[in-house]
Amino acid sequence: MGSEPGEGEAVAGRVTEFVRVGDEVVRPATPNSESMKQLLAHLKEHGFEGAPRVVGSQPDGAVRLTWIEGWVPEEAEGWKLEAEALESVGSLLHAYHDSVRGFAPKAGFEEGPQAVVGDDIVCHGDIAPRNTVFRNAQAVAFIDWDGIWIAPALWDLGHALWQFAPVCEDNDPWLQQWPDQPNQAARITALVRGYRLAPSEAQQLPEMVVEVIAGCHRSVARKAAAGIPEFARMEREGTLDVLTGQLQAAKRLRPLIQEAALAGAA
Repeated sequence: MGSEPGEGEAVAGRVTEFVRVGDEVVRPATPNSESMKQLLAHLKEHGFEGAPRVVGSQPDGAVRLTWIEGWVPEEAEGWKLEAEALESVGSLLHAYHDSVRGFAPKAGFEEGPQAVVGDDIVCHGDIAPRNTVFRNAQAVAFIDWDGIWIAPALWDLGHALWQFAPVCEDNDPWLQQWPDQPNQAARITALVRGYRLAPSEAQQLPEMVVEVIAGCHRSVARKAAAGIPEFARMEREGTLDVLTGQLQAAKRLRPLIQEAALAGAA
């Protein structure tokens, strides 16, 4: 994935790090570990191929997962994803949501509701280029399932639009290494087309993108204030300021998001 780590090398993510050992990945224990294991077992049972499999657990609670070969874009490589790849992300996300409907883990979650009710599902929680494995320009798997939580399915899709479009201003640090400004509308349309979203739901996406970014801002701020080291570091690095700018962009871009989503809707 990306520049592949060597044997036993720790790889830092935004919040957690993992260690690759041969064909396995060892991820540290989190409050979501038990629910994650139950979810991944459910996906295996229901034939969803786009997620790692659980191999076992370590005495300290760390989870051993299968390694998935492929390319995982770095933060600045989103521009390399063309329409076909973006459509495949939407299609893979739709397949995941189909597979997870009706699943209710017996363990809890770090954040949000603790039980599945109504039309909500267990969302991945962080659909983004950095958590998507590609092979031959097609999304084949999502990784980093530590952030799962219960929310409407549109939450996952709204998060994906934010991250893959990406939803931000032209001067956002996100775009510093992009060779050209992204065609955000075309990228959103491709994702929505792959997801096969109904037009009625497409109309809800602009507000969902706003809600997703605002929720992420609140979560980072709360955890930084609680002294959690990873989030305190993110605050020092200016993450909250960046999220504030992206939230403002999402509000300004509501008409663009809605028009693009409707263009891709089934």
